[in-house]
Amino acid sequence: MSTRLPLFPLGTVLVPGEVLNLHIFEPRYRALVDDLLSKDPRVSTPVFGVVAIRAGLEVGREQLRALHGVGCVAEVLEITGHPDGSSDVMAVGRQRFRLLDLDPEAGTPYLTGVVEWLEEPVVAVPPELVTGVQDAFDVYCSQLGSLVTGSVDARMVPDEPMTDEASPRDDPTMLSYMVTGSMMLHLTERQALLAAPDAASRLRGALKLLRRESTMFEIVPSVPAVDLARAPADPR
Repeated sequence: MSTRLPLFPLGTVLVPGEVLNLHIFEPRYRALVDDLLSKDPRVSTPVFGVVAIRAGLEVGREQLRALHGVGCVAEVLEITGHPDGSSDVMAVGRQRFRLLDLDPEAGTPYLTGVVEWLEEPVVAVPPELVTGVQDAFDVYCSQLGSLVTGSVDARMVPDEPMTDEASPRDDPTMLSYMVTGSMMLHLTERQALLAAPDAASRLRGALKLLRRESTMFEIVPSVPAVDLARAPADPR
């Protein structure tokens, strides 16, 4: 069953449990924020859909083709307005959706998508796969921390997903999203993990990428963090 959802195309991929901070200044997205604020939070939670742009930072004339087919709902946690009309929005990724079409009759300056929800199917995840990803991710965090700081004792500490679970690392689904959102990946690779049909598939894909990155870290010499800062940054 399809539904309508306001869209915020971005040059990045949002995954469930991940916190998203946006500074809103464009008129069309100011209108989106105004519409979100007009909703009664006692009736419905203000949400919008984040969908990654295939190339560039803007959606052009081929709007639907310019967007990836799977996105993530962003649940608004806080909106802070500023005197100049701009605002800061803090949201968190929730449920995935598949973008079926765009609604040309929505009558809003921002895009409205026709979407269907993607459920997280319950599948058997081999314990050794979970352990393998946990161990490989720990190695990755240590290697990345050492690369950035030049210290062998440094470690990158990932932001754990916002969840009611006591330990996201022990839940296969949340572990798969935490790794997906934390790794330094090309947009298409992160998008492929988001679109994976289930946690087991996502963990297998993540494990391959973790092993690839660890191999790369072993052959790349340590460089100052300032050199890494010259590389294109994730918009988040």
